Amino acid sequence: MSSRGSLIENGHITTDEYETIKVIEEAKVLRGKNGNHGLPDYSHTAERIYIKENKDSSFRELRVYGKNHKPIYEIGYHGEINLTGNRHEKVLHFHLFTDDLRHLEATAINKGSDYYKKVKKILARYGL
Repeated sequence: MSSRGSLIENGHITTDEYETIKVIEEAKVLRGKNGNHGLPDYSHTAERIYIKENKDSSFRELRVYGKNHKPIYEIGYHGEINLTGNRHEKVLHFHLFTDDLRHLEATAINKGSDYYKKVKKILARYGL
């Protein structure tokens, strides 16, 4: 499945810290086990999309993973202080990831964005 654990030589993940609770389009909605709350740093399957929902099943964020099992970008719908000035106002945005798994500062996104278009069917299921 996925993990914040390390990759072993063949690229597989060494731990199982998440469970799939449903599938929306081609994306798996994950719930963390044992206190894991964020999305995994690596995907067991290349070119995968994982979603994290809020407790009320509303959309929180999704991550798109590449051929190397690492995240490429993340789309979120939650507070981003650098975009709204507070942590409470939800804003649709994306983060790009670096090769060392750091995500860059949030950038606002709209329905015309290439990042939005790639996952628009998924976001539409959440009314976004």
